[in-house]
Amino acid sequence: MPQITPIKGFINTPVTKKVVIFSTIITILVSIFQIKYLFTLSIDPLILEYNQFWRILTFQLSVINESDYLLTMILWFHFKNLERFYGSQKYLSLILILSIYNGVVTFLIMSLGQLLINFIDYFILTTFKLNGYTYFTTILNSIVPGPIGILSSLYICFGTYIPISYQFKILLSNPFKNNQENHSNSKELLLTDHFQIHILYTLLLFNNGFKSFVPSLIGLFIGKLYTSELLPGSKSWLLPTTLFKIFINPFKILNNIINLIRRRFNGYQSINQIIDDEDQNEESNEREEIVDDMRNNESEIRAETPVRPLASQFLDTFRTRGD
Repeated sequence: MPQITPIKGFINTPVTKKVVIFSTIITILVSIFQIKYLFTLSIDPLILEYNQFWRILTFQLSVINESDYLLTMILWFHFKNLERFYGSQKYLSLILILSIYNGVVTFLIMSLGQLLINFIDYFILTTFKLNGYTYFTTILNSIVPGPIGILSSLYICFGTYIPISYQFKILLSNPFKNNQENHSNSKELLLTDHFQIHILYTLLLFNNGFKSFVPSLIGLFIGKLYTSELLPGSKSWLLPTTLFKIFINPFKILNNIINLIRRRFNGYQSINQIIDDEDQNEESNEREEIVDDMRNNESEIRAETPVRPLASQFLDTFRTRGD
């Protein structure tokens, strides 16, 4: 399997960059205009009484507290290796598919779970002829908003497809107190370069108590289905290129539309001017294609190049200085 080497910043990861920027903007707007209630999801009364089914998809767009925002942004940043593994267009398609599945399955689990709990309570009361039954809300009535389910699915993908670069040990006992013969029996903790991902995701899992358990467990289940190739449509569907370009560079699309409208209202143009404009557009498109090909080639070369041991890197450094 190819080695995924570290990436500095958002180099060759435009989808991760846009997701982080859009998530930050939405979170700031939610806090400024005090519209956190638009991103909450609860079965009763928002779904049962007001029929606001649009919340099934919108509740994943924004978090409503600072700790969730910090953890989700750090996880999005770490998951940029997945974008490099899949490719930007496939990675964005994967995020959209996971968001749809997580939204629908979360809604079904919350609805059916709350209905089942009420049915069990009703069955017990009628069986033992106790007081009359009244409908009540359960712990499954509402969950914490945010892309927790999507990040849970990506967490499974990260552990499955991104290889481990290195391992290290942490001694839990003082090695100087032990004899040399018993040094191998000293307590130690073996960790990998993925340990920070596990810590951050665990903090996100327990950050809101049971309200974050439901989307997290559902996201883990959907991620496992995806890695096992059991999620319908997840492997074959790909976001159209036009929509992908709009997401990556919306200002360029807007500029093209403005130029088109300007041509319509400016009246007739000379043939030479039209040809020059078309040549400039073709040259810019060719340049973008060349840059994209160069980036893809660099990514493939970096991905296929194994990480060299630290000792070899030190030796090469000293040899270079000696020469």
